Order: sequence, then structure tokens, then C-alpha cells
Amino acid sequence: MSSSNQPFSFFMKKAKTIAVTKPIQPKPRNVFSALAFGTLGVISVLLAFLWLTQQTSWLPAPIKNVLVSGGGDDHRIFTANVTLNRQDARALYRSALTDLQESNYEAALSKFKRLESVYPGLQDFLWLHEAEAYAGQGNEWAVQKKLTALVDKQALSPFGTVALYRIGQSQFRGSEWAAAQKTFSEVRNLYPNTDYALGSLYYLGALFDKEAATQPQAIASLKGYLSQCPNCKFSAEAADLLEQRLTTPNAEEHTLIGLGGASASKDLKKTLSHLAKGNRPSTWLTLGKTQIRAEQITSGVQTLTNGLPFATQLDEVREAVDTILAHTPDNDKKIALLKAISLKLPNPGGDYVLWKLAQLDEAQANGLYQQIVQNYPKGDYAPESGWQLLWPLLSSGQDALFIQQGQAYLSRYPYSKAAPKVLFWIAKRLEKSQSSQATQTYQRLVDKYPGNYYAFRAKGRLNVLVGGKPDPGWPTLTNRIDYPPAPTDFNTLDIIPEASQFGPNEQGWQLKNTAKELQRIGAADDLKLLATETMGKVPPALESWAAQVSGDRAKGLRAMRDGLEQQVKDSFINSGGADIQPAGTTDELKLLYPLYFSDRISGAAVRNKLDPFLIQSLMREESYFNEFAISTSNARGLMQLLPSTAKEVAGWEGLSNFQTSDLFSPDMNIRLGSRYLAHLHSLFSGNAMPAVGAYNGGPNAMKRWVQGSSSFNNDPDFFVEKIPYEQSRDYIKKVFTSYWNYSRLYSQPAI
Repeated sequence: MSSSNQPFSFFMKKAKTIAVTKPIQPKPRNVFSALAFGTLGVISVLLAFLWLTQQTSWLPAPIKNVLVSGGGDDHRIFTANVTLNRQDARALYRSALTDLQESNYEAALSKFKRLESVYPGLQDFLWLHEAEAYAGQGNEWAVQKKLTALVDKQALSPFGTVALYRIGQSQFRGSEWAAAQKTFSEVRNLYPNTDYALGSLYYLGALFDKEAATQPQAIASLKGYLSQCPNCKFSAEAADLLEQRLTTPNAEEHTLIGLGGASASKDLKKTLSHLAKGNRPSTWLTLGKTQIRAEQITSGVQTLTNGLPFATQLDEVREAVDTILAHTPDNDKKIALLKAISLKLPNPGGDYVLWKLAQLDEAQANGLYQQIVQNYPKGDYAPESGWQLLWPLLSSGQDALFIQQGQAYLSRYPYSKAAPKVLFWIAKRLEKSQSSQATQTYQRLVDKYPGNYYAFRAKGRLNVLVGGKPDPGWPTLTNRIDYPPAPTDFNTLDIIPEASQFGPNEQGWQLKNTAKELQRIGAADDLKLLATETMGKVPPALESWAAQVSGDRAKGLRAMRDGLEQQVKDSFINSGGADIQPAGTTDELKLLYPLYFSDRISGAAVRNKLDPFLIQSLMREESYFNEFAISTSNARGLMQLLPSTAKEVAGWEGLSNFQTSDLFSPDMNIRLGSRYLAHLHSLFSGNAMPAVGAYNGGPNAMKRWVQGSSSFNNDPDFFVEKIPYEQSRDYIKKVFTSYWNYSRLYSQPAI
């Protein structure tokens, strides 16, 4: 029997002996014996509980979650002492990370060492950070001592690999060439298919380069590194070293040196020389872009155009085509170039060329969309091309044909961005003659695409068909009282993956608890490292969280958006093309629709009689919460105000000292943006839908569209689809998608 079982089993044997050998006495026990017996009983229960929480592999997941993640193993993560409670320890950890980032190494070391006594579960991270601080001080002996302790406990830690790699880096910095060579060779032997092995290959090349006798090994290592990673952290340094050692490079070596140096080299002439002498199928994209960087525009465009047939990935085609179009000012020339390219680029990327051509050549657009759907049915642009072919049927009143072809579209592309739109318009056309089928179709839309703009509009139609009430349209609340007073607390969101993704059995639960504590601290890089070392990747929710707590809000929103879209597509693939499932938990959706600047928005909403969620939504779509954003039209700040508009609104507010630079202040930008949005509401009798459209397309344009369309009153959904400016049309949908999602995530009850 294991030692962990002994206390519990010993007590059970003693209890059984007492029960058998000691008969029940007729007279009452004295107080002391009763107290002793009661205490023994309490101890037995506690021991039994502790034993059970250590033997959880047989338990069902929900019970295990309560026993282990709910607190059973929490003592392994944190142990309070008289000087540090949990909240103070978290604050101290954050402070230490700030010191480390600001090169206050002595202060960081002191704080991390103090945390060792209360954070046994974060010991690995504390040691890694202490090693970083020692490295900042130039104390490489201390760095290696601290990291060696991590390597020695490798069976109990997921960070043995990174520790060994960093030991090699420390030895390299300390000019311990032989030791570093041995360490990096060990990394490559023990962990051959990792990024650390690839980085070690560069270091080995640099180490071999220091001795004349090992020059051949240096060249082989540097070439190996560049061939696997021509645009990585050490590529420029590897290219420089390789160039110095090769007196007469061959075409392959020119290719490696040119590609490696292109991203970081300041000597564009030298880089261009290597790329031009390299293998053109490998260098064409980098060569063309570098020529344009060197202001050789005509040559660069020609290189990219001629090189497109060498493309092996869709991303290469996109990058090349976008660069060509950006440096070809005349629309007719763009069309001519794309037509020529389309003739010699069947795959991959032929659909992208046809798609861009359709955007530029409206007269030929329908035929181009047909080509995309027929020739590239599984490509990225077939779903949207399919919608473009359906729209003429819908707009011309060919309802029966639209419904028939729309249903075929949905069976093929249920994961596409256009699918909810197709489903909505099928339902709306069915309302005319098949009310019950329309109701079912709307409900399907709500169930499968719950966060989509068209799902919320479907709820409005269900209000009519099922509830017998008016369609609320695009309502907002001017007297909302349930807007949260504080921004989203990212560190308490339930976004940590399941324990099984971190490791097997108790190890997985322990690492999940570690991840939770890192999240509570806000240690973004630490949590990403844990995910990378245990899962091999950083899940989208953690990527989004890490970016947002680190201040890169736009990156965080994009990571969550892309991750949820991929989940929907994966659900379609995993079902064998039979169905899709909605993506995103409530807390994942809060990463996609976070609250920022809540206090300022709340005040602006009250002053201007606006719904704070509408201000939040407009801000989200305008800038992704980047207060320093500047658009191509020179709109600035959180709510993207043009300087001329902002100056006029500042006059309304009596701000005579307003400066354009003030738009980068959240206070000023929200104040002026909200006032302008309120003004637009007044122009359209308080109707939020045209007011939001006018914020993007301008009030005069929106007035023309409203006055020139009978559908604004008769069928406002159709009015939105018919807005001539694609950007304004999509803007209304994006803002109200955000608005309705904010309402359902943060409002009780949601609209």
C-alpha cells in the first residue's frame, strides 16, 4: 500500500478494532472521552476527504472538477503566509513582471524570490523570470544555475526544453563556446521537431563559424536554418554569416542569403543582387516586394506579375495581387493586368484574381462570379460569389427561383458569412405564402447563427409571426440602467481549456489550475508559454485574452473572431458536411465583444440620451478600441472623427481651444463622437438605423437614400440591402451585430 494511503487505512483498522473489542457501556461516558471520540471522527472524515481528492482518476469529470479544480489542489498553487495573501501576491507578481520589462532587475529578483514561499505551483515560472533578471544583470552563472534546476525536474515540469535552450543561450552570451555547442546539440538530439531545435541550428552555425576547422559545419548549419526558416528571428544574422563565408555562392545560396536578409537588411541593393541571382521560383515574391521598397516600382510590379505562376499558396497570390493593384493607379490598367494574370493562373489563387477583377469590372462581374463558383467550388471566394449570383434573383422579385437556388446554396455553404443572409431572405419571401415554413426557417436561423445580424432581425420577424406583435426593427434604449459600470474583467473569464488538453489525469488538472492562476494574475506571456509547451499551440481564446490584457485590443478581437469562424467551419467538416454548430461560450463572446471605457461611455450616453451599448458598438467597429487609430481618410481616435467634423462639434460643445490632436484623448473623442451621433439621431427622428448609416456615409447621402427609396418604410430590411455604398451597408450590419450582442451578453434581460 502506498504511503499516501497509510494514514487513512490505519485509522480505519483502529476504528474497526474499537468497534469489535469494546462493548457498549450502560453508563454515560465522561465529557473528555466524548470529546476525544468526536475529534477522532472529525479527523477521520478530513483524512478520508484528503485521500479521495488525491485519488481522482476514477471520478466522473464534474465531480473531479469540484474536488480538484474547485479547491482540492489549490494548496499546490498558492499557500498564504503572514505577509502575503492571495490578492497581494498577484499584485506583487504583476509588479515584478513590470520591473522585468522596465529593466529594474534587482527589484524584479527580490519580488520573484519573495513569491517563491507562497506560489509553489508557479515555481517554474518564478525560476524562469529570475533567470531573465539575472541575464539582464549579466550574471550568467546564476542564470544557468536557476535553469539547471528546472532541467533537473523535467519529469515534473513542462519547461525542461525551454530551460535547456535558454541555458545554451546563456552559455553563448558568456562566450562558453564548447559548453554552448554541447547544449544546443543536446536540444537538437532530444527535441528534434521543435522551434528550439531550429533555433539551436542557428546557434550551432554561429558557434562553428568561430573556428576555421569547422567552417563547413557552419555553412551547413546556416543553410539548414535558412532553408527551414527564411523569415525568422535569426534569419538576417544567419544570412550575413553565410554571405561572409561563401566566396562564390551558387543559385541556391544566393536564394537563401537574399530571402534571409530581405526582411531586416538595410542594404537593399545587396539584397536585390542576391535575390536576382537566386532561383526565381523561390525568390519572385520577395524580389518584387523588395524592388518596390527600393522604389523600383515598374520592375517590382513586373516581377510580381511574371512570378505569380510560381505561387504555391493562396496567401502568396493575395499578397502579390494586392501589391500589384496598390501600385497600379489607373483602373483600366488594373483590369487589363488582372485579365492577363487570370489566363495563366488557374490554381491556386485563380479565384482570388477573378474575385478582384469582378470588384473592378462591374459589367463582367456576374460572369466572373459564375466562373468562380463553377471552377473553384471549394475555394474561399465561392460562397460570396454564390451570394452575388443570388442577389439579382432576390432584388428582381424572382422569389421562387431565389428560394430554390438559395436552399441549394445553404446545403453547400452553411458555414459561410452569407449563409445567415440567404436563410433570412428565404424566410422573408416565404412569409408571403407559407407562414409556418417561414417561422421554422427564422427559428433555424436563430438557433444556428445566434450572434449574427440576421438572427436578431429574424427575432423581429418571429415577433410578428408567432407573437402577433410589431417588428421592433432596430430599437435602442435611451434610458438604459443596466449598462455595466466597469470594463470587462478579462482575468475572471472562464476561458481556460479542459484539463485533458494540458496533460493526463492529475497532471492535467494541476496545470489547468496553474493556468487559472496565471490568468488571474494577468501574466499573458506566462500563460501562452504554458499553452505552447503543453498543447503545442495557443488556443484562440487565450490568444485573444493575452493580446487584450497586453494592450493590443485589435489583435485580441481579430484572434477571437477568426477562431470562432474556424470553429463553425470545423463543425461542418466534422459532421461530414451535414450541419454546423454555433461557436463560442458566453465568456469567449465577451472577448469578442469586450467593454472598454465604460465610465466615459456611460456619462456620454446620459448627456446625449443615447444607448451606451450603441456607443460601445460604434466604437468597436470604428477603431477596435484603438485610441490612436488613423484611417486612410484621416479619421482619428476611438470613434474615428474627421478633424473638420470634430472641430464643428467642438464648437457646439463650446470648446474654443480644441486641437486636432485632442482626438487621441478618449475623453474628448467619446465626448465629440457621442454628441455627433446624437445629432444624427435628431436628423432621422430618433431612428438609430439611418443615424448609424449616416455616421459612416454622411448625413446628406443617407437623406438621399431614405428619400429616394419606398422600401425605407415598407421594407427597411430591403432598404439596408439596397444602400448604394457597400461600406455604409455593411457598417449598419456590423454596428447592430455588435449592439445586439452587447445587449444579450451584458443586459438583463437582453433585447
